[in-house]
Amino acid sequence: MPEPQTGPAVTSTASHFWVDTSEALREAAGCLAGARALAVDTEADSFYHYQHKCCLVQVSDGAVVYLIDPLAIRDLGPLREVLGSPAILKVLHAAEQDVLYLRRDHDIGLAPLFDTMIAAQLLGREGIGLARLLEVHFEVRLDKGCQRDDWSRRPLSERQQTYAAEDVRHLIRLSDLLRADLEARGRLEWAEEEFALVARRAWEPRVADPNAFWSVKGARDLAPREAAVLRELHALRERRAMAADLPPFRILSDEALLALARKRPARAHDMQGIKGVTTLVRRRIGDEVLEAVRAADALPETELPVPPRGIGRRKTAAMQARLERLREWRKERAVALAMDPGVLFPLATLEAIAIAGVAALETSDAVPGLRRWRRGLILPDAARLLA
Repeated sequence: MPEPQTGPAVTSTASHFWVDTSEALREAAGCLAGARALAVDTEADSFYHYQHKCCLVQVSDGAVVYLIDPLAIRDLGPLREVLGSPAILKVLHAAEQDVLYLRRDHDIGLAPLFDTMIAAQLLGREGIGLARLLEVHFEVRLDKGCQRDDWSRRPLSERQQTYAAEDVRHLIRLSDLLRADLEARGRLEWAEEEFALVARRAWEPRVADPNAFWSVKGARDLAPREAAVLRELHALRERRAMAADLPPFRILSDEALLALARKRPARAHDMQGIKGVTTLVRRRIGDEVLEAVRAADALPETELPVPPRGIGRRKTAAMQARLERLREWRKERAVALAMDPGVLFPLATLEAIAIAGVAALETSDAVPGLRRWRRGLILPDAARLLA
């Protein structure tokens, strides 16, 4: 293992380097540029801010870990050049969010990519979390106590830095082990297709959606007038969260929104006893909650919200029969392949195939989630299943 580098540009400990200047970043990028693979992870502040951002980037070549502070370094160009190299494999665990943050905040791409969580899923591992995989394969036990810390705060404690470093320290050797297993089972091509799709992910801009309140669990069970109250309260929460730069759930939880919509309080006293609507919440936004309820109650019947209709077709008897055959086939194949049925074929993908029939299998792009590898598995039985 290389000796830790020391000098004015880089702050180091026995286990990692802290990088918070442009000079240190250029030095780190120079050391990483010749690697065959780099383990990558990020930490964000999504539990603490409405406009959450990438707050830390961890990169390791398998021997040395660099903790790069994007809050202190304006331009991550040297890192962008290294991670953008097609000659270097980027290894991540549950890569999607990291891909989105790095592309959105720093225009950094991560192709080619190896995702150890996806690999574990395709291998049918019972535990696919990083902590579980490292414990099983290397008897390494991770400290997950910092998982929900506010990573935008500085300075980071030594425990936080160690936590962040350990998330990448063992990833490359874990990926080597999982890759060998994928090859042995003939599933490496499956994994590489999934990896390529994740690597292409891009952040979708946050736009105001007047129907977003329907995503609250239980919203579709509300009476129309109650749904109108929920819509008003959901909009109130978004405005408050944006103004305070807080995640919406820190203003009011979904459960509290739903309970308020059902109760439709007319007075401050009516909000007492609702879980999540604390004295502090009532003091801060209680008047606005009551105003939102009054606005919803004043709406004419013709303006009450109606749940959006699903985009799928109505399930005919023939379609339902095809779906049942597909589900039974999935169950049998999942047992044979020792895979989770939902990983093998998501239910939404089976439903789309059941609706469209054999024509859906003409190309893997025709059905969301189909993939080439899933298409190859189902084609031999398609005529029987979709008759």
